Amino acid sequence: MFREFVDEKDNRGKLPFDVINFIDWRDKNLMWVTGLAWSEIVPWILVALWVLQLSLILAGMRHRQTLLASAPIPDSPLPRLTVILAARNEEECIETCLRSLVRQQHPNFEIVAVNDRSTDRTGFLMDRMETQFPGLVRVVHVNALPTGWLGKAHAMHLGMQAATGDWICFVDADCEQISNHSLTIAAHEALRRKVDLLSLTPQLELKSVWEQITVPICSWLMMVWFQPGRVNNPKLPTSYANGAFLMVSRKCYDAVGGWARVRSQISEDVAFAKAAKSSGSRLAVLQNEGLYRASMYDSIRESWDGWPRIFYGSLSKTALIVSMIRLIICSIIPTAIVASIAIGWLLSPPNTPLTWNVAVAGWMSIVVFQQIQAIIAFRATGSHPLWSLTVSLGQVVLLGMLTRALLNHFGLATLNWRGAVFYRGQVATPAVIPVHSPRLFVDSAETGVLVRDLPAAIFRPTMSSLPITRANRSSVLSK
Repeated sequence: MFREFVDEKDNRGKLPFDVINFIDWRDKNLMWVTGLAWSEIVPWILVALWVLQLSLILAGMRHRQTLLASAPIPDSPLPRLTVILAARNEEECIETCLRSLVRQQHPNFEIVAVNDRSTDRTGFLMDRMETQFPGLVRVVHVNALPTGWLGKAHAMHLGMQAATGDWICFVDADCEQISNHSLTIAAHEALRRKVDLLSLTPQLELKSVWEQITVPICSWLMMVWFQPGRVNNPKLPTSYANGAFLMVSRKCYDAVGGWARVRSQISEDVAFAKAAKSSGSRLAVLQNEGLYRASMYDSIRESWDGWPRIFYGSLSKTALIVSMIRLIICSIIPTAIVASIAIGWLLSPPNTPLTWNVAVAGWMSIVVFQQIQAIIAFRATGSHPLWSLTVSLGQVVLLGMLTRALLNHFGLATLNWRGAVFYRGQVATPAVIPVHSPRLFVDSAETGVLVRDLPAAIFRPTMSSLPITRANRSSVLSK
C-alpha cells in the first residue's frame, strides 16, 4: 500500500501528508548522497587537506636549520679529516670539484680521489691533480667491481682503505665548494652538535629548462618524506643523508659496518644513514648557504633515470603509493578540472558568463593553494618563483617517475644508471671496465687490499654478475 503511494507521482496531491514528507526527505537525501551535493563537498574536503598540509609545511620551514658560510670559526683544534671523492666518467666536472677541495683552509686534511672504472679522462685528470698537489691528493684506481657490490659504494669502500682521518667527508664529483672554509665550518658544526653524522643538502644549480621544471618538485617530495626536523630528532626513526656532502666520524663508520653493510643499496647514502641511526648514532641534516653547490640531472634522459633510482632506493612501496595517490587526487585532477572549466568558457559564445558555484570555487581554491606551495618549493630549491607556473607539468613528470620506481619494486620495470640495469634493486647487467694505469691500484675483486706501483697488465676484470642472455635470464633476474 505504502509503495503504491510512493510510486504515484502524478497523484501527489492525493497522497497523505506524512507520505509526501517522506518522499521529499528521501529525494533530498538521495541527491545529497549521489548527486550535486557531493560534487560540491569533495573539493572543499581537499581544500581542508591543503590547508592542513600547508600549515605543517610552514611549521617545518620555521624549524629549518641552515649552516652559513659566514658562520664563525672557533679556534679549537679539529681532528684529521679525509675527503673521499668517488667518480666515474666525470671528466667535465672532476677538476673543478678537486680544485675547490684543495683550496680548503682546513688545518689537517687529505683528499682521496677514487676513479671508479672510468672510460673517459677522469682518471687522467685525477692523476694530474695528484702530481700537482703531492701529499694532499691521493688517487685510487678501481679495476673491477666484485660480486654483490654497486659501483659507488664499492669505490667509497676502497677509498676508506686509503683514508687516515678520524673523520671522513664523502662528496660527489658534481659538487663545487663555494667557500674555502666549508670543510672547517662543517667539522666544527658536527663537533658542536655532538653528532656522529652530518649531511649538508646542496645549493642546486639549475641550468636547463628541464632542471627548472623537475628538480624543485622532486626535491620537495624528498623533503616532505625526510623532514630535517624529524631526521635531527634522535627520538624519531626518520633517517636521511645526502651523499653530495656526508661527514661521518670513523667511530660511527666502523660501528655501522661501513659501506659494506649497504653494498647493494641503490641509495647507499640514505641506507647508511638509516643504519647509523638504528645503531644509536646521532644525525644532523642541514641546509647550506654559500658552502657548496651541486647540479642534478641536466638532461631529460638523466633525470628520467636518476630520480626513479632515488625514489626506489629511498621510499618504500607504501610511500610511493601514498605519494602517487596524493599527487593524483590533490593536484592533477583539480588542475585538470579547473583547466577544463577555463577552456570551456573560452570556447563558449561571446558574452557567456562563467559558471560559478560552490564546487567551482572549491576546485579553484585547490589550485591556488597548490600554487602557493609551488612557490615555496621552487624558492627553497633556488629556482625563480616564476618557474612555479610549470608545476602542473612537473607533477605529471613526477607521477611517471614514481610509477617507474613502484613498478621496479614489483619487478615490472627496470632502472638504468651509469651503464647498469637494475632489476628489483639488483644489478642485472653490470658494466665492468678494466682500468689501465700504472699508479695506485686496488685489486678489489681478488684481495681487497691496496697494491702500489704494479703494472696494469696483472689486473683482470671480474664481472659482478652475468649479463642477461637467453640461457641465464631466469637465474640472473631471480638474484
